[in-house]
Amino acid sequence: MSNLINIPKYGRKIDFWTFLEKAFEKNVKIDLGHFKIICMFLDVMDIYESLSKDTSKKEARKTLEKEGIFSKNSEYISGEYLKKHIDRDSRVAVHNRINDLRKLEFIIETKPGPLGGYKLLETPDWFLNEE
Repeated sequence: MSNLINIPKYGRKIDFWTFLEKAFEKNVKIDLGHFKIICMFLDVMDIYESLSKDTSKKEARKTLEKEGIFSKNSEYISGEYLKKHIDRDSRVAVHNRINDLRKLEFIIETKPGPLGGYKLLETPDWFLNEE
């Protein structure tokens, strides 16, 4: 049996057991929202990179902004966008999960304010170890 969970909607394989073990070590309670946020970060950046190759970074950013994925005039993923994908009514739910992910060694930058958002800068070494 594989230790990888495939989240089909997001198309990522995540080593669930290692993720769970790291959360336990750091005393961080996780739920599916944590996985969804990480998948959204990775998928959006892949889409952004692909669009940038087809057009330009500026046009790709504008396209993602128009779709409500990026915050206005930035490469930060909108808190509102993430909120919708974890099925919560409050951006605080997103922020709490972001803080949990930081405890698990994900480096995530925050842009505060109503037009704010989040940007994944780096994943921990243990995260994307493929089998």
